[in-house]
Amino acid sequence: MIARQRKPPVSSYDRVLRRLRRWRFGPYAALLHIDLHGVRKLNRDDGPEVTDRIIAAIGSAVSDWAGDSGIGGRLWSNEFIAARSVDHAQTTLEEAHALRERLLSLALPSSSGGWTISVSIGAACARPGADWVQILRQAGLACDAAKRRGVNQIAPYSVADDDRRDRQINIEHIETFRRLLAAGALTLHPQPILDISGGQARLVKAEFLMRMEQNGVLMPLPRGMIESLERFGVATELDRFSVAFILAWLEQNTAAMLRLKSVSINLSANSLANGEFMYRLFNDVRGAGLPRGTLGFEITETSAVEHLDVASAAIEEFRSLGCSFSLDDFGSGLCSFGYLQSLPVDEVKIDGSFVRQIASNGPSRDIVCAINQVAHATGKKTVAEFVDDPRKLEVLRGIGVDYAQGYLFYPAVTPERLLELLGLGCAAET
Repeated sequence: MIARQRKPPVSSYDRVLRRLRRWRFGPYAALLHIDLHGVRKLNRDDGPEVTDRIIAAIGSAVSDWAGDSGIGGRLWSNEFIAARSVDHAQTTLEEAHALRERLLSLALPSSSGGWTISVSIGAACARPGADWVQILRQAGLACDAAKRRGVNQIAPYSVADDDRRDRQINIEHIETFRRLLAAGALTLHPQPILDISGGQARLVKAEFLMRMEQNGVLMPLPRGMIESLERFGVATELDRFSVAFILAWLEQNTAAMLRLKSVSINLSANSLANGEFMYRLFNDVRGAGLPRGTLGFEITETSAVEHLDVASAAIEEFRSLGCSFSLDDFGSGLCSFGYLQSLPVDEVKIDGSFVRQIASNGPSRDIVCAINQVAHATGKKTVAEFVDDPRKLEVLRGIGVDYAQGYLFYPAVTPERLLELLGLGCAAET
């Protein structure tokens, strides 16, 4: 007797895709991709049973919104899909707003007395005969764009979402990076960060930035390489190198840290979401026995938002070791103020696009002022990047920004030069 082979399990995505392909609608369909935030924290604080009930309630609300003639359900984990017929493509965003209001009005009790829903929604429009794999992808890209904008935001799909990603991704960057790594042609150069809150700017911190050697010259990595490493899941290899470099430098230069508040390196979104990497990093930092406040990590606003629950948990864990965190490129994602309360970072680095125009552009100055006020209101320091003109420094001081870095002070310098700037000569004292 021949045993019957079991069919492989059908994923939630496949079930949704089959339903969409069988669906009959017209003249248009609004497809919404909903990402529910805070599930990790809810699961930790209230337990899986409460979390499952809340997810089920949200799934029911999504299905009710779609109606008997539409399609609604869970895509995977904390993400949902909702689709319904619409008369005009222009009403897709109106439908997304209606669904958001319905979800935000749900009363979902938890053991802590009540849980506030926050979501991101991406919207795409389809016609009969559409390629649903492509439409689902478009709605997912739009949802990513909504997350970059802030809490409870809605974004329509734009061709620019694809164009932006295509410009950033280059498979040749992966080969170049690994060749540089194998050849020992990568290093880190610190860029000084100065305290500008007093009468004279003082060197108090440094951000270590990646540099590569090419034809005997040290220079920044090629434009788009970091994005390519992120896209193909290779950025963690870069971060492993950075961590090994900075921990070795700190061990060899204890005297430097008597004259600096902290030094920092960048962490990629890949690494932030990689449990194995973060576990190893935690143990490496703990094993280094660094004085509290010595080491800081910088995470971009976009990566923090895309991995909000994971980022919050990681920050809390590393802060127990005395590490600090900076939210880099803040302002590059629109309407981001809502995240400052939920992310326990120590400082906010204002996106350089605003600082570049701060002396000549009123809106840029107002945006920097608003970021500074909100950051201070939530107990965070502020850092202005790309400060290259005394007029910009004067405006930043008038606003009350705490720190600044840029060519007005120093570019990224060699580690030996940083020691000289700290009055330690060409070699560290121990």
